[in-house]
Amino acid sequence: MSLTYLLPALLSVHLIALILMAGTTLVDFITLRSFWRLFEKQKEKGSGLLEATASYARMIGIGAALLIFTGIGMMFITHGVFGEQLWFRIKFAFVLLLVANGIFVGRRLGLRLRKTVAETDLTNPNRISQLRKNLYRFHISQLLIFTIIIFLSIFKFN
Repeated sequence: MSLTYLLPALLSVHLIALILMAGTTLVDFITLRSFWRLFEKQKEKGSGLLEATASYARMIGIGAALLIFTGIGMMFITHGVFGEQLWFRIKFAFVLLLVANGIFVGRRLGLRLRKTVAETDLTNPNRISQLRKNLYRFHISQLLIFTIIIFLSIFKFN
């Protein structure tokens, strides 16, 4: 493959990886909203829907790995020219925030949700309500960060 085509190819895979991550996050958000509706009425069906979300983290991880490798490849090919620009530095800070939020907040909340659903005695509605609010805030913040990253990538100000 010619170097002429390598940069557009890496950029294409980079964008596909971003779409994979953002799309999976959106689908997870929508699935969890359906889960909460089912959980209140039919716990068993809700639990089944929750199990369907287990593979979403793997898809986000694959997207993140592709994003990182293609990003490094593009920086190598362009000799780091974007790394010096202000828009890229701000975007990179949001990427780090996105990853940290996903690992430290999202993963913890997901584990707590699965543990809570597995419990047979769900007599503490405040705990469930707080978990639901926290998951909602997590997904909204992730989707907002994705939106900011996309806008920074499109409108490359200096």
